[in-house]
Amino acid sequence: MTIEHNPPQSLGGKGSVLTCKKCNSEAGHKIDNEILNKLLEIDAVNFKPNAEIKTQFFNDSTEGKGVNANIKIDKDRKIIINIDSKNNNPKTQQNFLNSEVHEYKSPFFSDNLIDTGWTKKLKFTFKKPKKANERLATISLLKIAYLMAFEKLGHLYLFNKNAEIVREQIKFPDKEIIKNPFWINYKFPDNILGVNIITKPRELRSILVVYDLKTKSDTYRIAICIPGFSEDDDKIYENINEKLCKGESFENVEVNNYINSEYKIKNLEDTFLLVNFWESFVEKQ
Repeated sequence: MTIEHNPPQSLGGKGSVLTCKKCNSEAGHKIDNEILNKLLEIDAVNFKPNAEIKTQFFNDSTEGKGVNANIKIDKDRKIIINIDSKNNNPKTQQNFLNSEVHEYKSPFFSDNLIDTGWTKKLKFTFKKPKKANERLATISLLKIAYLMAFEKLGHLYLFNKNAEIVREQIKFPDKEIIKNPFWINYKFPDNILGVNIITKPRELRSILVVYDLKTKSDTYRIAICIPGFSEDDDKIYENINEKLCKGESFENVEVNNYINSEYKIKNLEDTFLLVNFWESFVEKQ
């Protein structure tokens, strides 16, 4: 067994749960890397502060060849460009730098002396960051939610038969086992961070896991549904598609934070309290 950072350490997570070494390694390499790349891609294409883009520059002088470069956006949104001299064809790089155009603006026709005198202009296009595999990125989001539920609920959730579809999807990320959305596009408040229960409507009853992923540029709040303990709770993903993606908003959905606020898995005597709560309260809603 190995300690797994959940969420991934690169996105602000801490070592919090034990998983087998093989699963930890494979998931980190295959799917967690994709969600990191996707969020960094979003940061970069929106030029968010502290974002960074590794790319190639092109103009007529490069004759179809790219000039490797790095674009950084600092905390004040100032753009800093560095040409990667060590990894460029010297001739192509020099042609690119020599393609700059010199212009002179007379101070007699300007109110702003800072903008006057000789300037250099270099026109070019550049490629967007390499696109991440969005499907694998979303499976990483599902895995994070499942492990957070396991960390909070223990083996009580590990043996939940309704969650078998989730386990299969995480185990085989290249297969489309869950075909419908398993996330909810809604900005939840801070008090819902963690593991919660959607109690109403019945069609959306599920365990709702809300967490933050942090890059150097921004914080992304994620909300994932995983099946609850009642019969037919494994149909949640069909219902999300029907109820939330085709019509109704999330405003009429009720969320209960009993798990976050009261349920303590570390108290041995409380191990099965969630089952009692589910039977006495959740199923009666």
